[in-house]
Amino acid sequence: MEFSELSLHPSLMQSIEELKYNQATPIQAACIPLIREGKDVAGLAQTGTGKTAAFVMPLMDRILRSQESDLPAGVKPFSEWKKGHFVLVLVPTRELAEQVMESVEKLGKYGQLSSVAIYGGTSYDKQKEGMARRVEFVVATPGRLIDLYKENIVDLKQVRAVVFDEADRMFDMGFKDDMKYILQRIPKDRQFVVFSATLNFDVLNVAYQFGAEPVEINVSK
Repeated sequence: MEFSELSLHPSLMQSIEELKYNQATPIQAACIPLIREGKDVAGLAQTGTGKTAAFVMPLMDRILRSQESDLPAGVKPFSEWKKGHFVLVLVPTRELAEQVMESVEKLGKYGQLSSVAIYGGTSYDKQKEGMARRVEFVVATPGRLIDLYKENIVDLKQVRAVVFDEADRMFDMGFKDDMKYILQRIPKDRQFVVFSATLNFDVLNVAYQFGAEPVEINVSK
């Protein structure tokens, strides 16, 4: 499937064309339409399959469309998206946080969508400044995010969608309790997206436990 067939927002298409992305990968072709419709999604995909764009593109599309009344078929924008609302992307490592943030900056360039990466082992100041700017995407490792939440720097009630990227690695690294702590504090009606390289029942159990009903996508075959 070509990106031009997906009827993505014009500013998003401008970035996609500039980046010379033509064909959607299997995970992108499967997930983008579902996430754009506001559905919860559990995707099984290895690193390197284009899964970051598989969630960044449709979530950006939902944000950009929230200001419009004339919508293409199959798009459910975030209702009443306001300045200060954000998509929370949880990742296991600082390297992945930087990668996802870079992807958001490239794809969000023409739609004026921005992000901040929040992770440990570095100064709090830049991360606090990022939150003060009211970015649309917060990409975070769980521990540092919880620190900033406890300092009232991050308001988890403003989350409109949550993505767990490489969720199986987060469980392996002992973040399960942190993930639950965060899920207990974000709105119940948020969109829920999870990506994992293995069909991890622990990960799906957490999704169901917090009221998500993800459509399962497996492109690893």
